[in-house]
Amino acid sequence: MGTRRTDPFSQNLSSFSPTEPPWPQYMRVNPLLDWSYSHVWLYLRLMDVPYCSLYDKGYTSLGGTDDTLPNPSLQQEQQIASTSSTVAYQPAYLLSDDTLERAGRTSKSS
Repeated sequence: MGTRRTDPFSQNLSSFSPTEPPWPQYMRVNPLLDWSYSHVWLYLRLMDVPYCSLYDKGYTSLGGTDDTLPNPSLQQEQQIASTSSTVAYQPAYLLSDDTLERAGRTSKSS
C-alpha cells in the first residue's frame, strides 16, 4: 500500500527522503506517509483501486509466506450445520482498530 509512518523503520522518514547507503542514490517520495490504515482503505474503495485478493480473506498486512496469517481481529465463526462451524474472516477494510493492522504477522522461526 506504500510506506506509512506506522510501518517498521519509517518513524523518521519525511515526505521526501534520500536513500541511505548501500542503496543507489535517489529521492524516495512518500505521499502516503501520514495516512492511517483506514484512510488508505477509504481511498482504495472510493476510487475503486484494484488490490490483492488476500485482503478480502482477512489479511491486513502482507509479508512473507512464513510470517503472514489472516488477522485474528477479523475472525468470525460461521455455522455450517447445527453441530459444526467453520472459521472465516472479514475483509481487511472492516478492521476497526488501526493499531491491530499487523496482528496477523508472526515472528519468523529461527
